[in-house]
Amino acid sequence: MYMLPAPVLTYVSYPPNKSTQNAILFLSDIFGPKLVNSQLIADQFAANGYFVVLPDLFHGDPVPVEREGNFDVMAWLQNHLPPVTDPVIDRTIRYMRQEQGCQRIGGVGYCYGGKYVARYLKPGLLDVGYMAHPTHVEVDELKGIQGPLSISAACKFHD
Repeated sequence: MYMLPAPVLTYVSYPPNKSTQNAILFLSDIFGPKLVNSQLIADQFAANGYFVVLPDLFHGDPVPVEREGNFDVMAWLQNHLPPVTDPVIDRTIRYMRQEQGCQRIGGVGYCYGGKYVARYLKPGLLDVGYMAHPTHVEVDELKGIQGPLSISAACKFHD
């Protein structure tokens, strides 16, 4: 783990050649960067040639993987809306571009993180985006997208 300025706990994974030119900003689901599965995904992206940065969007308050049956995810979410999350992403992108020299940044967002791929897919921020089963993405966020985006969404079919 690495600490970004203004401290943000961050998992960083380098490609074999240690280049930071082509990068992925990995915006996690509600379980955050300490989840081993997220780290394994980041490491796989890195093994394929990308510098990967996975910041803690939740300030040390992810949803516990093992949680009580009465855990209220919607109440938790109220503490992790854009006014709290956007500054983390702003600092992370600034770090990637200015301190690490990233020339191209792809945003990869899973569930919770998908919303922020849509919010940041703009020139000078994210160059390209991918979302897997995004949640809470608003119409205005989709309308604001200014770059290529791929979406993997689950749907339920009815008879």
